[in-house]
Amino acid sequence: MFYEIRRLNFGSVTIDESMRLRGISPGNRIDVPAQGFLLLGGSAPVLVDAGYRDVSVLGAGGTVAPGQGFEEQLSKHGIGPADLGCVIMTHLHRDHAGHLDKVPMTVPVVVNRSELGSACTGIQGRAYAREDVHHLIDRVYTPGAIRFLDLEQSGPQEVLPGIVCRLSGGHTPGSIGIVVPTEEGEAYLCGDLFYDVEGALRNQPTGTFTAGVQPSALATDDPALSNNFTTSVLQEIGATKHALNYRFIVPAHDDPGVIEGGRYIGRITGDVIPGTWQP
Repeated sequence: MFYEIRRLNFGSVTIDESMRLRGISPGNRIDVPAQGFLLLGGSAPVLVDAGYRDVSVLGAGGTVAPGQGFEEQLSKHGIGPADLGCVIMTHLHRDHAGHLDKVPMTVPVVVNRSELGSACTGIQGRAYAREDVHHLIDRVYTPGAIRFLDLEQSGPQEVLPGIVCRLSGGHTPGSIGIVVPTEEGEAYLCGDLFYDVEGALRNQPTGTFTAGVQPSALATDDPALSNNFTTSVLQEIGATKHALNYRFIVPAHDDPGVIEGGRYIGRITGDVIPGTWQP
């Protein structure tokens, strides 16, 4: 079975550019998309990640343009929240879990158990929005409304025909990577493991210490890391290298990258994966 992946844009999030890659000097604010993804080709559409509920939950701000509402983005593909077979969460940060309360309780939300555990501890402050966590707890007490994975113990799990969830490692300890078969190879939906795929894999920041900013790595064949992770550097660099096993790397805040022989060769700028790509 093969799937087609459609990008959804639930608005933008304002971040400091240095968050995208270690080695970039801070001070420049940029907007990045808050994306979700529809997986089409199975018995029912599957949603991966769900944007943010309101600009007020974001730290530096963001924008929801006309047409970027949750129901509007789904309706562009002829579906509504009740038509979803399930929602798979790469992780539960405030820019990913915000619209889950618009999904009927009859549609299960798939989440790694340790990720919800982290969200409830306050270990990252307001990175997890209170309203999102409250809604997820309501799902815990509603039969059929949530499906827990325990990937640290179970290893990779097939959650739907051909769709495999694995522990990502990197960004948050409970983050999930989702492997999706397409007609042109496997896509790896990796949440916030990458903020800048090309910058991490082909145009890494280099040089010595500059204005107190440390380059990501000295080894030229190592990926550059993001500046937004809660795991160890060793775990994240291993997670980024694992992503090179797939044909497509599909992050939440950047264009999908195309991989060949373990090397980045281009990006997809359109909304369909597989799709036309440019070097």
